[in-house]
Amino acid sequence: MPDRLARVSTDAINPAGEILLVDGYSLAFRAFFALPESITRADGMPTNALYGLAAMTIKVIEEEKPSRVIVAWDPPGKTFRDELYPEYKAGRSATPEGFKAQSLYFRPLMQAFGAVNIEKEGFEADDVIGTLARRASDAGQRVTILTGDRDALQLVDGNVSVLATGRGVTDTTRYDEAKVEERYGVPPRKMPDLRGMIGDSSDNLPGVPGIGEKTAAQLMAKYGSLEEILAHADEQTPKRRENLTAHADMARLCRDLSVIDVNVPIDLEPGDAPLITRDAERLAALQAAFQEFEFRTLARRVAELAGEAPGGAADGADAGAGGRAPAIDVQEEAPEALAMSLAGGDAAAIGLVGDALAVVTGDGSARAVTLGEGADPVIGPVVSAAPWSAHDAKAILRRGRLDGPLPEHDTMIAAYLLQPRRRQYLLDELAEEEGVAMRAEGAGDDACAAAAAAAAVRGLRSLQEQRMADEGLGPLFHDIEMPLIGVLVAMENLGVAIDVPRLAEIQQQMQAEIAELTESIHELAGGPFTIDSPKQLAEVLFERLGLPAGRKGKTGYSTDRRVLRSLEGMHPIVPLVVRYRELVKLEGTYLAPLPGLVDPADGRIHTTFNQTVAETGRLSSTNPNLQNIPVRTAAGREIRDAFVAGDGFTLMSCDYSQVELRILAHCSGEPALRDAFAEGRDVHAATASEVFGVPLDEMDREVRDRAKAVNFGIIYGISDFGLAEQLGIPRADAREYIETYLARYPRVGAFVASTIAQATEDGNVTTLLGRRRAIPELTARTHQQRQLGERLAVNTLIQGSAADIIKVAMIRAHGALAESGAGARMVLQIHDELVVEFPPDAVDAVRDLVVEAMTGAYDLDPPLAVEVGVGPTWLRAKA
Repeated sequence: MPDRLARVSTDAINPAGEILLVDGYSLAFRAFFALPESITRADGMPTNALYGLAAMTIKVIEEEKPSRVIVAWDPPGKTFRDELYPEYKAGRSATPEGFKAQSLYFRPLMQAFGAVNIEKEGFEADDVIGTLARRASDAGQRVTILTGDRDALQLVDGNVSVLATGRGVTDTTRYDEAKVEERYGVPPRKMPDLRGMIGDSSDNLPGVPGIGEKTAAQLMAKYGSLEEILAHADEQTPKRRENLTAHADMARLCRDLSVIDVNVPIDLEPGDAPLITRDAERLAALQAAFQEFEFRTLARRVAELAGEAPGGAADGADAGAGGRAPAIDVQEEAPEALAMSLAGGDAAAIGLVGDALAVVTGDGSARAVTLGEGADPVIGPVVSAAPWSAHDAKAILRRGRLDGPLPEHDTMIAAYLLQPRRRQYLLDELAEEEGVAMRAEGAGDDACAAAAAAAAVRGLRSLQEQRMADEGLGPLFHDIEMPLIGVLVAMENLGVAIDVPRLAEIQQQMQAEIAELTESIHELAGGPFTIDSPKQLAEVLFERLGLPAGRKGKTGYSTDRRVLRSLEGMHPIVPLVVRYRELVKLEGTYLAPLPGLVDPADGRIHTTFNQTVAETGRLSSTNPNLQNIPVRTAAGREIRDAFVAGDGFTLMSCDYSQVELRILAHCSGEPALRDAFAEGRDVHAATASEVFGVPLDEMDREVRDRAKAVNFGIIYGISDFGLAEQLGIPRADAREYIETYLARYPRVGAFVASTIAQATEDGNVTTLLGRRRAIPELTARTHQQRQLGERLAVNTLIQGSAADIIKVAMIRAHGALAESGAGARMVLQIHDELVVEFPPDAVDAVRDLVVEAMTGAYDLDPPLAVEVGVGPTWLRAKA
């Protein structure tokens, strides 16, 4: 990472601006705890603290426009405060490993911004900041201190203000002298006196018992200082007098420890720090830093600034180096002229933005047309005129209510296969990273944006094709993901019919039960309260009813599902709360919004299937999310009764039978599992018999369910803790179940071990059909993260293979149904299930076609099997 400091330059963003003093670790820790640890680099290195630190710095520099930035850091080792009070900051939790891994990069990151890093042995960052602030203020320079430590408020004066961080990483509050006094009731210089009484738990400063912020402010207003308050202790209430007298020395010590030393012997003068610049050199340094940590959004912001930077790259320079993207001219055409000009020509790249469709052809020329509202007839002739590529081609086809012709290349899907860990696949980010970003001129905003998008697609395509070939992803891309576009867009265009009156009936029944549950819960609680409030519910359960409290978080005791499950059987209110939550969620997530999603033109819901979300390759759906409608509860199943066949049709549910267990048997070669499937035995009962030694004729449901949990636990990489939670058994028993399972099915155990070992060596795992997923957690520093990586490795191979197989089945079934002329069409895909709408008189033909398509999707041993049901609604087809 670049470590050069900003030059004193005429390119400074604001030479006469304030000096920004930053408490480095204060910001970094706040970022670490505010942002999820799932923010990582592709190799698994955590980057949440670095990202938050960078985002905050960008925000403050953009808004404050400081002339100089100086970042103070706490040095390793003890300071003078530890000598005064050995218990100073005692009791703090150990620094998280994820934070330590990032801490080496904090200073270089801030240097990339042009900041000066400084620390002084024996002194805290506060003291260095205080010294610099005092020197600057005495010289008449304006200063802003960026910190989360309220001790810095004592430094506020006519030239110095504090920008205090709040919740998250970008919320701040500015404190000047008036604001400090308004908030705390004392002038800034008196803040240490206030701290002497109220203490500071983060620094292990106890203060005076019984005196909080409000009382301390009242005492300061009356007496003016801590010493005067202590001198007049006899004027207080008996208890307060006792506490002030007994803890007077501690109050003075807390005050003294809170005083910031403004005379630290440091050589740096605030005005000598380099000016902050926004020239090409500085922006390039930031781009390098952000690219190193894969901060794509921040890198894009810097790239946008690069076009405005003095000395920035001129048009035609490499956009990937942070310069301004080259421009192309856009010619607006009549719709019919565009299609005619493309006919029989070379491959075209298409971009769609707003109401503009643009095409960039092999010679680099760009043409655009304006679309009408709704399904536009222009799109069909354009995509039919020549081979084409796009970013999210499905959206273009759906805008034209088409399901073909399909594109040759989709940059969004290619990026997803190459980088499945990305959070999003924005075209402009991908183009900037690869240096193929373009600008467009000569037309309206949407037309120019669409042309720039098409140009980016054209630039990305060859790069992606080469990388997919290098990584062996070509067959997965060309044979599965690209043909699937046509299947999904056909399903989206068709939609699924909804019985709105039936939805209303179910909702009415559910609302009535919610009302009854509310009344019963209030009665058992001894009075009304807001059941939806975790805080109020915790008070009822753990204080009013005296149930054992569970985990306590920052906002109080947890009342999540795991905690409620542990309380079942202890009080009749618990199952009622569980049922209440289930119904409220179903009512709010599905019953209330679903009617509003029905297209009045056809009475159907047109969900959107997402191809580029799950790292395992599974499809998801949005608007609405049909994948998460519960199937294991009666209330959830009832909602499926409102999904119906269209007029003159009926529904067929075709569901893979235990596909993931079959994949486990196939991959492991475990003969006991293969034999159970081959003989048509109940695999869960067979597992129970093997693991628990229970004869099949003596098997009860509880034992079978435990075996089922172990079977699927192996697939999903469940731990003994997770299995214990799921079954409500001691952890030792859960561990024994897993160990017994692996002992009875030794090839499964060997498969799990070899999968983990191979994934650790390769850094990724590959599904049966060639999908790759990087699993950097396998080489993480922490044991917990490595265990997560092991679970992901096994789960990805099995669940990812199942996801690929159902996609192949969809392509085969879609083609077979279209060729048959039976009038049948797929309407839904939910995990391992396909739902087909068909004319009732074609039931046998449709069943045979779909079953053959699904069972022939992959040659497994044991073979794939499909369970089929038919009915007028989705629920009854599953019965």
